[in-house]
Amino acid sequence: MSVRKNSTFKTFYFECVTIALVFFVVVYLCRVLPNREAPETEVLPEPPQVEPVPEPEPELHFKIRTYDDGKILNYRSEDYYRYGPSIMEYEDGSMDMWVSSPGNSGSQWDWIRYRHSDDGISWSSEQIVLKPTPGSKDQCSVCDPGAIYFNGYYYLGYTSTDSYAGKGFNNMAFVARSQYPDGPFEKWNGSGWGGDPEPIIAYEDDPKGWGIGELSFVIYKEDLYIFYTYADLTGAYIELCKADLVDDWPLTIRYKDRVLVRENQDSMDAVFDEAQGKFLGFSIDMKMSEGSRLIMYASDQGKGFTNVDTEKDNIDDYAHSIGVAKSPEGHINTDKTILIGYAYGQYWGRWNLKVMHIDIEVTRE
Repeated sequence: MSVRKNSTFKTFYFECVTIALVFFVVVYLCRVLPNREAPETEVLPEPPQVEPVPEPEPELHFKIRTYDDGKILNYRSEDYYRYGPSIMEYEDGSMDMWVSSPGNSGSQWDWIRYRHSDDGISWSSEQIVLKPTPGSKDQCSVCDPGAIYFNGYYYLGYTSTDSYAGKGFNNMAFVARSQYPDGPFEKWNGSGWGGDPEPIIAYEDDPKGWGIGELSFVIYKEDLYIFYTYADLTGAYIELCKADLVDDWPLTIRYKDRVLVRENQDSMDAVFDEAQGKFLGFSIDMKMSEGSRLIMYASDQGKGFTNVDTEKDNIDDYAHSIGVAKSPEGHINTDKTILIGYAYGQYWGRWNLKVMHIDIEVTRE
């Protein structure tokens, strides 16, 4: 009887212990498990976005094509010379032209003359529109015209010097303006318009150097681009500065930069090509010699010009001082035929003035 009781007691004891253990395990699980944080799920980084590689823009290739012998506007046998034409072409096909010409055969070496054409073929008679101012900084000459139009005025850049002893050296760049292409013109005086002229770009190096001049203007975006020749005893170059499109713009001239080293090339007439969105420059290679030829340069932003083509066909020997017909803003369109003008002749100061048409063929590769 006592053995049975003892066995019953043991069974009851183990059941109680088991129930107690189960109870504590359940309580533990209920209290601990809800407070445990779930393990973070590993976030894999997104694969890098690979930008598509843009295809390179096709390279432009320019080819000059001359297709006529041109027309002589002035013969050296008539009045010695005309050279350095600046030609402005309007939407209706009419044109204005300014050229360097002989002065008074004495104290004034060069004058600038003007003529007009309704079609680029027949031209009016000439008239003198700009002369030197005696006793001033341009007293020797006015030559190498470069024209631009904005804000109601024609601006005529020109080259001059006050040094008779220099015999054509120590030049500086000047400008005059008028509301009409044939004048009357007022010269920049250093602070405004009218009176004795002051240079807009002064030459300050060795006076035995040629100096500064042969201006070519282009309006691009919000600026006036001024290209000009700079030549000292070290060499000859094309340089660039900019100005604001305001009434007193010579006071805002800034950013002088060298854009081309000249070797056998002449001065450069710069334009902006609306068809290709590039600056182009036209010059004569091997100027004033046998084999002289037309040369063309290109640039994206008006600096760093590179040679893109040359052409000898129909270009006369001993050519020099080219000018390109361009819009009042200094623009052309290479999708259209272009008029150019230049002087030529073997003997100094005995030069014909010729105009002719060219095409610029553009291909992309």
